[in-house]
This record gives sequence, C-alpha cells and structure tokens, in this order.
Amino acid sequence: MASFASYALSKELTHALEKLGYTNPSPVQSRVIPKVLSGSSLVCQSETGSGKTHSYLIPILEKIDFNLPRLQALVLCPSRELARQVYEFAFAFTRFFPKLKVRLFTSESERSQNAEGLLLPPQIAIATPGRAKDLFVEQGLLDLHGLRFLVLDEADMLMELGYFEDIDGIYALCPENIQTLVFSATLNQGLKSALEHYVDSRFLYEGEDNKTASSVLHHFVDVKHIGKFEALRRFLDIRHPYLALVFASKKEDVMGTYKDLREQGYEAIVFTGDLQVRERKQALRKIKSNQYPIIVCSDLLSRGIDLEGVSDVISLDLPSDLSYYYHRAGRTGRFGQKGDSWVFYNADELNRAKKLFDQGTPFDFFVLKGESLVQSDSSALKRKKIEFKHEISDEQKRDISIAKAKTSVDKVKPGYKAKRKKAIDKVEGKYRRKAIKQKVREQQNAAYAKKAKKK
Repeated sequence: MASFASYALSKELTHALEKLGYTNPSPVQSRVIPKVLSGSSLVCQSETGSGKTHSYLIPILEKIDFNLPRLQALVLCPSRELARQVYEFAFAFTRFFPKLKVRLFTSESERSQNAEGLLLPPQIAIATPGRAKDLFVEQGLLDLHGLRFLVLDEADMLMELGYFEDIDGIYALCPENIQTLVFSATLNQGLKSALEHYVDSRFLYEGEDNKTASSVLHHFVDVKHIGKFEALRRFLDIRHPYLALVFASKKEDVMGTYKDLREQGYEAIVFTGDLQVRERKQALRKIKSNQYPIIVCSDLLSRGIDLEGVSDVISLDLPSDLSYYYHRAGRTGRFGQKGDSWVFYNADELNRAKKLFDQGTPFDFFVLKGESLVQSDSSALKRKKIEFKHEISDEQKRDISIAKAKTSVDKVKPGYKAKRKKAIDKVEGKYRRKAIKQKVREQQNAAYAKKAKKK
C-alpha cells in the first residue's frame, strides 16, 4: 500500500500528516493527489466517506506559498456545517506551519466580523457561496486575481441549492489559469453540463460502482401496523446502537420523533434546518462530542458531515428523491468501518421501498414482531406483480351500470362525482380480485402439472 511519503510532498507536510494520524492514502486520494500536484483541473466523483477533503487539501498545502500573504485557495461548500468541518481539517495544519492563515466565511459570523478578518488576507479561505460572493464580489474586500485553486465541494448539493449563480460571479473574478477542483458524491448529466463552464474534465474519477461504501449493510424492516414512534422505540431497545442517526423526510416527523423519544426517557438530540444558527452550531458541537447516542435529523445531516462512530442509520421513511437514501446510508461505514442502514416500511410505503430495492443494492429483510427483530427470507418487496389481462364480462358491465344508476342525481350536488367514482371502483375492484384469484389458481395448476410430469 502506498504512503503519503511516496508522493512528491515536502518533509514538513509528510511529518504534519503523520502527526495528525494520516499515514496511508485512501483509494480516491491515491488517484487524485498526483493529478492535483501535476496542475490538472479535475472532476472527482467518489462515495461518501472516501476522504475527498484531504484529496484537495494535501496538494493545496504542498503548492501554496506560506510566505505570501495573499489568498491562494478558495473552497466553496454548500452548508455552514460542511464549511466549518473543512475549516477544522485545514486549520489543524497551522500547528506545523506557523505562517499558514486559514479563514472561515459563513453566515455564522456577522458580516463585519468576516470583513475584519480580511485585514491580513489568508492563504486559504473556506466559505459558503453566498457569503463569498457578498465579501469578495459585491464588497470587493479580497482580491481574487492571485487565486491558484478554486474548489467546489459537494458540487451536486451546490447545484441542488441553487448556488451556481453565486459561483458564476466569483469565478468571473478568478484568473484564467486557475486550477479548478470539483468533488461530488453523485454526478448526473445535468451537473456534468453545468460544470463545463468551470473545468475541463480531462480527468474524471468515477470511484467504485457502489452508491455507498461496501462496508455498509442494508436492511429493510417491515414494521407492519406498528406506529413509527413505537416501532423506533422497540427497535432501539432491541438493537442498542452505539450511535444512531434517525432520519425523517418531513420536519414535523423529525420534531415529533425527537419529542417522543425524549418524553420516553431516551437520550436523543435533534438536528434540522429549522434550528436557529446558534442552535445548530451548539447541536453539532454536542453531536461531535458524543454526548448523545441517538440523533434525530433531517436530510441536512445526510451530506458531507463527518461523524465518527455512527453504527446505525435508521430511515423512518424514504425521501422522495431516492438518491438521498444513499447519502443517509453513507453516514455510517466511513473509512472502512462497518455500519448498518435500516429502512422502516409498511404496506403504505411498499411502492417506494420496492423502487429502492429494484435499484440493485443488496438488502436483507427483517420483521418487527413484538419485542423481537426477526430476519426473514421472504418479503413483499421481492414478490413480482401478477401480470394479467381479463375481459370485461357482461356481468361486470351490468354491475357498473347499476352503480352509475344508484349514484345518479336529478340535480348536481357537491361530491356526486367522487361518490360515483367510488361506487364504480368498488365494482371494478371486486372483479379485479376475482381475476387475480383465477390467475393464481391457473399458475398453481400449471406448477402442479409440471411436477406431475417430472414424476
């Protein structure tokens, strides 16, 4: 296995990496670092937890001039939390390079505080796009003409949140020969097209085909008729996770789940975009200090944030955009550690769960029965729909006519169309069930006949 010492890095940087606990590069770092050192702009797609941040921080630290008090690298992140995390990674190197100045620019601080920090320009700035545009473009508080590196971190999320217009304004002030580094967990055609404005993607690292790390195990849990709150409590009592992230798609479900757990005596904390900036900052600090074993959260926490020791990810529902499931699952199993992702579903959520199952990620199946979590070899998600066509019989036509007659009115009244449709649907459902039963019988008879022939 290659080590950081095998790259063309200075002894000082290699020593700093070793002291910070970084000795062997991850696969994505092995591919990306040499390309950045060679001066290439690039687009990098890799699974979450693969070490993308240090893929760009390490070569940037190698190539910038610590003796030059001028902005040389700008990292744009889609959220305050991710920006602060990148800042903390970069700031750790100031212990070994006293002349290195790193600054964070987000809405966590007042605009005046951000401006004061620019009296002595940093070599590396980490910022959210909106604040960077405000300070660097609209107010002109920092000269970007000496910029050597522009990093777009979590580019898919930058695009989803509509930040590319702000990035356009920033990019217009950058020098023509700037080295642009784009990192993203997903890379669809729309994003590829948008990135053509910023980077000649001569190097495109696709990573592995896995949507999450191979060390993550995926499980479906049929909670049947049990309510989600009660199902979660039973699951937690059975599983006893070391550190669990509990995801819900709707903010009211996030807060409802959190309040229920707290009322029942569980040690839990909540993290959602509805929290005030100070509350979010305090919550993230408590989360990272491992004060709570259960974190109830929205999909805001599914992207980019590194949390150590997440043993279990629990999805109380599935997001409307199923790609977010993989972001959720990617919060565990990071950097080679093992993890489990659990998806709760019931009959009402069968269709969306089946869509996820059909995407090819290997799942196993459990059923929540009483106070036990029982593994099952079969699941409704694995059953194929019975394909059948049946002729509408005269009897069915007659019953539909009767239903229409019974719901007809002399004068139009509110809701009469809904009543008529309900009556017709009832008739059609009756004959549909009869057709399905007939089809099942035919298939069973065919199977019995096939067995009989073999005998």
